Amino acid sequence: MGFLSILYWIFIGPLQLLFEFVFSLSYNATKNPALSVVILSIVMNLLALPLYRRANALQKEEKEKMNSLQDGMDHIKKTFKGDERLLVLQTFYRQNDYSPLHVFRGSISLFLQIPFFMAAYRMLSSLTLFNGRALGPISDLGSPDALLVIGGLTVNVLPILMTVINIISSSIYTKGAGIKEKLQLYGVAAVFLVLLYNSPAGLVFYWTCNNLFSLIKNLIPAGAKKKEQENKTSRLKGAGKKVFILCGIYDSILLGILIPSYVIKASTAEFVNMYHSENPALFLIYSLALAVGTFLVWEGVFYYVSGEKGKEVMNVAGFISSLIFTVDFFLFGREYGILRSSLTYGYADMDYRQFVVVGLAVTLAICLAGIAVKRYIWKIVPYLMTAAVATILIMSSVNIGGIDSEYKALSYLKDQQDYASISLSGTGKNVIVIMLDRAVGYLEPSCFYEMPELAQKFDGFTFYPNTLSFGAHTNIAAPALYGGYEYTPYAMNGRTDMTIPEKHDESLKVMPVLFLENGFDVTVCDPSYAGYKYIPDLSVYEDYPGIEAYVTNGRYDSFMDEEYEESSSLLKRNFFCYAFFRVMPPFLHELLYDNGLYNNPDFYNRYRFIPIATARGNQAKGYLTDYLRSASVLEALPSMTSVGDGNGTFLMMVNYTAHSTAILSEPEYGAQFYVDNTVYDEEHADRFTDVPMPLEVTTYDQIGTYQTNMSSYILLGQWFDYLREIGVYDNTRIIIVADHGCDLKVIPGLQSGSFNAEYYNPLLMVKDFDATGYSVSYDFMTNADTPSLAFAGLIDDPVNPFTGNPISMLPKTEDPLYVSDSHSFDILYNDGITFDEGDWYLCNGDPLEMSSWEYAGTW
Repeated sequence: MGFLSILYWIFIGPLQLLFEFVFSLSYNATKNPALSVVILSIVMNLLALPLYRRANALQKEEKEKMNSLQDGMDHIKKTFKGDERLLVLQTFYRQNDYSPLHVFRGSISLFLQIPFFMAAYRMLSSLTLFNGRALGPISDLGSPDALLVIGGLTVNVLPILMTVINIISSSIYTKGAGIKEKLQLYGVAAVFLVLLYNSPAGLVFYWTCNNLFSLIKNLIPAGAKKKEQENKTSRLKGAGKKVFILCGIYDSILLGILIPSYVIKASTAEFVNMYHSENPALFLIYSLALAVGTFLVWEGVFYYVSGEKGKEVMNVAGFISSLIFTVDFFLFGREYGILRSSLTYGYADMDYRQFVVVGLAVTLAICLAGIAVKRYIWKIVPYLMTAAVATILIMSSVNIGGIDSEYKALSYLKDQQDYASISLSGTGKNVIVIMLDRAVGYLEPSCFYEMPELAQKFDGFTFYPNTLSFGAHTNIAAPALYGGYEYTPYAMNGRTDMTIPEKHDESLKVMPVLFLENGFDVTVCDPSYAGYKYIPDLSVYEDYPGIEAYVTNGRYDSFMDEEYEESSSLLKRNFFCYAFFRVMPPFLHELLYDNGLYNNPDFYNRYRFIPIATARGNQAKGYLTDYLRSASVLEALPSMTSVGDGNGTFLMMVNYTAHSTAILSEPEYGAQFYVDNTVYDEEHADRFTDVPMPLEVTTYDQIGTYQTNMSSYILLGQWFDYLREIGVYDNTRIIIVADHGCDLKVIPGLQSGSFNAEYYNPLLMVKDFDATGYSVSYDFMTNADTPSLAFAGLIDDPVNPFTGNPISMLPKTEDPLYVSDSHSFDILYNDGITFDEGDWYLCNGDPLEMSSWEYAGTW
């Protein structure tokens, strides 16, 4: 990140965003890239017209001024010499209110073309949307037109046509001008010919449209001199100019720093790539640069070219827009679910129609309030805006400080970058506990119905459909899975001698430490929130040198570097776009969010996953990085697994493949750039209906979760085949278990108000030593049975090494089973002595029967 790069984001970046926004809207409406280029040219030229008119006026003023002073300058040059001539000329210039620097006014029109050209070139020269799209005889807008071939020489006709139009337009514009001015414009036309000759036809077509627009403009007679004079600038009196500047500063900080910093601070670790560690606060530099460029530089340019009345309007408009931004973000800002680190929501319902009346009413009220302020108390507005700027600066500083602290707390990541090594005993007993985060129990029957061969790969497994979890989110539900019934949320709340993070970390050590103490080789991979941090801090095991611990998530992703570069590039742009979307009235959210693209017309970014809205949610573009990072680990399991000589091995591994919501290519259930499963889904609709508990699967989040669950089974099945190949499958006990289920709303009758029992049905599958066949058991189980299942027959009367209490399954039959319906899943805040307040429910049987549930009050 260099100084020139920041200058680009300030001066060119806002124009490029505007180009992208206009083109995206045009293309979404027309689906025709060539027509979208025409619309883009018209809109951008109309927006820039006041700037060019003012530039022309300044150029004319400069020419007239020079003509009026020319005789005096000639006389001085003839009469005086040396330093005396210079001093007299300076005096002459000062007396006539002229500066030699004014000569640059004659080139303002040229200077204005540079940022517009750079923005257009940056967007259109690499726009993949042009590839393979035709325009008349031009077969591919993504390549030079190559319309003529003369004796083996290819000639691009469109750049020549562009130049001809430019020369004609320049000739009309410079009619009656001197040869110097004519040569300047002809030289510019030649430069554009050279620069654009081998450019994609889509870009050249845009500039051809621009030149055509300029030609039409030059053919229209100039307005009367009176109107031209009205556009001259003068010094604005009163508070107006201060208000405009202060509002620009306020908007720049609000959208450039405050809102993006809120997002990063909420989950700093999600914006840190442990293999490309960089402080995510650096993204704020880019969002601030775009905001400054938008609200101070380019709005300032338009302010400068406006007349007195125009400035008055812009003063009030700037104040009103700051009010709208503030009210919409702080009071009426809407959340659309969990925001990913890609600044996209998993599934966001942004039906603008329900917000139009309220949004327009609020906006109108703010506009009327702004006008009233202008009329009655305008003088105090500079003081109000100064206070507002100071306030959001303080809030931003607090957020940045929080981000920096969180980033420094992640310094442990540099010591956790080893590749995992899993050594299983060929002669002893192996125990593997795989925690598939958010793997859903009630989806398993559909997966195995659709792909019967999974039963062979999962030979020896027993599936337990009536399995209960004790919470809806990892921080609440996972400790019981790791440590047993002492770590259910109800039991943890009852232990007030330790904090939640301490109890959480203790649960992560129960099985590894007990197996280690009983002579097993122990390996742990990706323990959930170890150190109570989003990216596990493996130092929780540092007191036990015999425990090998690794972070595997993302470590085996072969596209990791490409993903990082692309995601970083998009975030530099999209933090500002996200902030702009959040400060707008809700009825504009759908338009500005643009299905997570934020009106980026180059929507073929490989690592930006975009579900395509269809009746059944079965189409998508792009790769979901969360899925790639996790699925690549399961895919790499054979390469990291070997046979050793130990007496026995315990492996505890966490994987997040099933936690993703991605549209995968059926029937292989792998990631592809473009997916369309329409035909396959129609042919296999019975996979959701011909099962013991029929499911209603219709939406993107429902089918996407099903597919990542299926992908997990397929990839694990491949690993099991490898374990058979190396001869360790039969002597290995495997427990596949999830921390919680998911509220997909696919089972009718399981919802009551905000309560959804689907949250509490995690996956549980167990394969014991030498077991054969695939079976289903309807015994009631909980994921807190996992330690007992792991220890069974290997460790007699297991005892929690930290509390001294026995580990068994008896509590599920002897004690009430309190389930937390709290949705306070953020470990940054839910870290006290007890879990944050929430409702309790008692489960008295099958969690997928609503009659099993009983409300038990609030903690």
